[in-house]
Parts: sequence; structure tokens; C-alpha cells
Amino acid sequence: MSGNSPAWMSKWAHDLRGPLAPIQSALFLLRHGSAEGGERDELFDLVDRQIRRLTGMIDEIGDWVRADQGRLLTRRGPIDLALLIEASRGIGAAAVDVRYIDGADNVSLEGDASRLASLLTTFFWLVSTSPEEAATPSAATVQVADGRVRLRGRLNPAMLAGSSVDNLFSEPQPAPMGDGLGLRLLIAHAVATGHGGELRVQSREGGAADVELDLPVVPTKD
Repeated sequence: MSGNSPAWMSKWAHDLRGPLAPIQSALFLLRHGSAEGGERDELFDLVDRQIRRLTGMIDEIGDWVRADQGRLLTRRGPIDLALLIEASRGIGAAAVDVRYIDGADNVSLEGDASRLASLLTTFFWLVSTSPEEAATPSAATVQVADGRVRLRGRLNPAMLAGSSVDNLFSEPQPAPMGDGLGLRLLIAHAVATGHGGELRVQSREGGAADVELDLPVVPTKD
């Protein structure tokens, strides 16, 4: 982050102010209006949602700075990959269908469990498609080879709105990447790199693309 600030940083002041306007309006009505009962509860709920939204943006900046300084990963330990995937692939009809190949459901990783969980959640978010948008459920494969595990799934085309495959993990992303500052994929990429892995997108024929997450596994003890 040395030198001139990237152009997209100029958006941060505007984005961070986004939640403040509804908070200020709600507080004005609560202090000076006649809101009662259900309407008063709705205003408190609005304030709560916007505070959580603003907190999420601040957390994004904090994680991005820690990643830039090499301080993003704070704890390391053995992690069961299958359990982490099960907790990260979504729930119900929106869950990504995962297929394990070559014993990939019986391997362990070494790293920061909370950060790896966030990384996997982002991976499945990239490949997930709502049941209303797809004729078949979203799917991903998990395969082990040469001491590494590779997760692969088809990139949801909606994730490329306003962006491209080339800068998906190098620049903050516009909507529909969420209500944050667009740093989620940069942070996920940093988590993968910090664990000796790689998060990337591979283009396919016809404009489609696959998301691939490659991580080293803990060697099996004889």
C-alpha cells in the first residue's frame, strides 16, 4: 500500500458513509418523532442492521491491512478438511453439492482454522447459484494429488458483473459482491497464499470459468 493510493480507495469515504444516513434518519425519528410500538422496533432494527454493515466494512479494512503486513494468520493447527467443507458449503437448497475424489474426504490441513473457514465460505459463495437460477444444484469437486488438495467449481457468472476474470483477486469488486467495500476476494486470496496455496479462476470455452482452490495437505503418518 506504499506510494500513491489506488483509485478505488477514493470510494471508501463514500461507501463508509452509506450506513450513516439511515442511522441518522432513524435516530432523528426516535428522538423527535412519534414512532411507537412496531414502528419504533423497526427503526431500532434498521439501526442495528446498518451498524453491523458498517462494522463489517471496518473489519474488511482491518483484514486487508493485516494481509498487506503479513499479519492475517494468527493461529495454526491441524484441521479436518471434510469437516471444514461441511461447515462452509452452505445449508439447505442453497448448499453446494461436494464430490470427493481419491480419498479427499480423509485429509487434514495445517493452518488458521477461522481464516480457512472464511476462505472456503468465499470459494463456495463464488460457485453457488440460487435454486431459482439453476436447473441443477451448484457443485464442486475435491481431489488430492501430489500432497495437495484442489477444490474446483464452476464460477457463478453473476460474480463477474462489472469485473473480469483477470482482476477478480487483484482489485476490489463492485456489486453484486455484497454490501462491504469489495475486499472479500482480496482477503480470501491472501488467506490462500498465506497457507501456501492459491485461489484462482480458469477460463473455459464459451465464456465460462472455473474457480480453483489449491492447498497443501498434512502428510499422512505411516
